[in-house]
Amino acid sequence: MTREEAQQAWEKIVDTGFSDYEKLTRNQRIWFNIEPLTTDGLWDHYMNSGADKNADTIKDLEFLNFAAVAELLRKFNQTYFPQGVPVGPDARQEQLDKFPESQLESDIEEMDNKFWEICDDLENALLEHINKTGIGNE
Repeated sequence: MTREEAQQAWEKIVDTGFSDYEKLTRNQRIWFNIEPLTTDGLWDHYMNSGADKNADTIKDLEFLNFAAVAELLRKFNQTYFPQGVPVGPDARQEQLDKFPESQLESDIEEMDNKFWEICDDLENALLEHINKTGIGNE
């Protein structure tokens, strides 16, 4: 099954994920958390709602055997959010504004460059997960 063929199932998962995240199955949650990374990258994860589920995203990356990507998120969190990732993009931006812009830009560039080098592999692993679990047919 291709992503296009799974679009209807994806839309249902997105609706559920935003309306009642806890109702997602583990397999649906993995898709909900990982798909945006493969299209928008790690920085976008922090600037939008994705990082509200940062801990789950890290677990989901590890489940798909992408510990290297999970580690990129952990490292960023340790540097910029040592007290935990704030909920909401505005709260995260407020915390990020406490750091020198040059440092932040450098760290973002490094994180995203490392991520985009392996993003195709992550995307393929996610599609394999969708097909293996059958969640694209729901």
